[in-house]
Amino acid sequence: MEKKPITVAGNEFPLHSVRVAVVGSGAAALNAAVHLARLGVDDVAIVTERLGAGVSANAGSDKQTYYRLNPADDAGDSARETANRLFSGGCMHGDVALVEASLSLLEFHHLASLGVPFPFDRYGSHAAYRTDHDERARGSSAGPGTSIMMYEKLRDEAKLLGIPVLEGLTVVDIVTVDDTNGRRAAGIIAMGGVSGAGAPYNLCAIGADYVVLATGGPGALYADSVYPASQAGSLGAAVASGAVAQNLSESQFGIASKRPRWNLSGSYQQALPRYYSTAPDGGGEREFLADCFPSVEALLAAQFRKGYEWPFDVKKITGHGSSCVDLLVYYESVVRGRRVYIDYRSNPSFPGSAFGIDVLPAEARDYLERSNAVGKAPVERLLVMNTPAYELFLKHGIDLAREPLEIAVCHQHVNGGLRGDIWWESSVRNLFPVGEANGSHGVYRPGGAALNAGQVGGLRAAQMIAHRVSGKAPEGGDGRSASVRIALKARIRECRRALAAKPADPRAERLELQRRMSRALGILRDPAGIERAIEENAGAMRRHRESGVAAAKALRDFLKNADLLLAERLFLEASRLALSRIEGGRGSYLVGRIGDFLKIDEEGRARTVSPPVLGGMALGEIVELSLGGDGRIDSRVVPVRPIPRETMWFERVWKEYMEGSVYTPD
Repeated sequence: MEKKPITVAGNEFPLHSVRVAVVGSGAAALNAAVHLARLGVDDVAIVTERLGAGVSANAGSDKQTYYRLNPADDAGDSARETANRLFSGGCMHGDVALVEASLSLLEFHHLASLGVPFPFDRYGSHAAYRTDHDERARGSSAGPGTSIMMYEKLRDEAKLLGIPVLEGLTVVDIVTVDDTNGRRAAGIIAMGGVSGAGAPYNLCAIGADYVVLATGGPGALYADSVYPASQAGSLGAAVASGAVAQNLSESQFGIASKRPRWNLSGSYQQALPRYYSTAPDGGGEREFLADCFPSVEALLAAQFRKGYEWPFDVKKITGHGSSCVDLLVYYESVVRGRRVYIDYRSNPSFPGSAFGIDVLPAEARDYLERSNAVGKAPVERLLVMNTPAYELFLKHGIDLAREPLEIAVCHQHVNGGLRGDIWWESSVRNLFPVGEANGSHGVYRPGGAALNAGQVGGLRAAQMIAHRVSGKAPEGGDGRSASVRIALKARIRECRRALAAKPADPRAERLELQRRMSRALGILRDPAGIERAIEENAGAMRRHRESGVAAAKALRDFLKNADLLLAERLFLEASRLALSRIEGGRGSYLVGRIGDFLKIDEEGRARTVSPPVLGGMALGEIVELSLGGDGRIDSRVVPVRPIPRETMWFERVWKEYMEGSVYTPD
């Protein structure tokens, strides 16, 4: 990596020149950097806001799942069977599904070899279990913090390989060059950190032949979110550079604690804790779930299944299914404005019935008895089934044996993102979105598939970059310096304007955006609400363009808000088009108003759940979006590509591999 100043508009700015800039420092980013170094790409740098600040270093659940082909499956699992499962979730390209399936074991064993403690038996087989949207027990786990351990092992490996880290930098632009092959990545403009210290507005530039974008999803879009508070992604910058986005209408929502932000799936639900709500001042405590279930058995069955049917799913409302729990929590907290808690100190109650092992539905009773988790209180059952899940909260200063957890139905994962091909390359050449920045997932992804996709994506991007680096001269040079100067000039003008304009409060602007998104694009969506949100977004973007900041230290948040406002608009436009093509809902959202799904009594309490009438879900198509030259967002529908049917004939594959034609995109 070379560093020298670049003069723009009479000022000097630091310019780092590197072969590959890996932007982000989560498990997907670090895996890409590690593979690049091992494949012989010798000039790689990691660019990040802060090591350990991303989602994979902070998120988890009861036993966070890694989804991969199950080699111990007695029925004979295969890459094609696993790909079929991924593809059947809808709105996912079949060739990408096949790549994720084919490389899932390789990347799983890569992590195990680095020291991620996936449990194995005395014969060396890794333990597996069924996860949501999975019928073949393809899930495995290292515990509540699987992704945290992945991050730590990959971080240590990157350090051993001597990969430099530029820390404290926030991406504000992705620099591109137009040439005869179309648009290609040429680097990034960033703000903050030691690298930009002393330069006007703390701006700096990183010129790169290749950019691996692993900045995660735009978690800061929602008020109720399980993402780290600082997680904002860089979707707006990527789309502004010419990258195409897809499936942005699709996210996952699930019940999570608000402090710390943590997914409450699996054992947290199977321990059968008590749910209750209070008024904002803490008064009026009541158990609200019992109002809508016909029997204690039905209530406990729904709570228990919430463990392995954790994300909200419109198909799991019928018959008092597990997603009724999410809907009722949403109604109590978002619609009624009450605070909702989950309590491991006492059992659920039901009018006329006492809790006991004998009243449990057979499925729950069998599971708890086989786990020897038949203690009297939920916390006793949780401790037997999953002690690390209990200890995790203890590390955050919360003893589940002594206090309840405040919860909400939280935004947990974006299934959409940037469009990538089978090498995870975007529509901008040499720009490779990996991890959650890449929207490879469909509507119903199996639990843990995101961790695998992030690792596979890092490997594929590294393979393609290594192939290009080894086969020809670097693609930097022509036009890169000029493009960096143009991008820096534009940011200088924007910073000057913002400092001269009437200041606004970036925190208030962000909170308004988050509340608008939670209201319009949560688990309940209606077309009229989305239209209102689009109008409000347009007004917010106009006010942002006319406003500024009081001091230069607020510029980073100000620019990040611009990125999030564009991301919000993309989400809203994608949802507007998606809702026009489906009936009743799909995945993690219902289409309609709350009165369509809950019968409310005169006191405002939900008394009956009315399942949605689900019609077409348009699972064979994908909504794509791009930004036109005039700033207009273009949205369109494309059909999914099927799973390839090519036969694995050794001599043919060997020849293509030796010739390099295997690297032909799509």
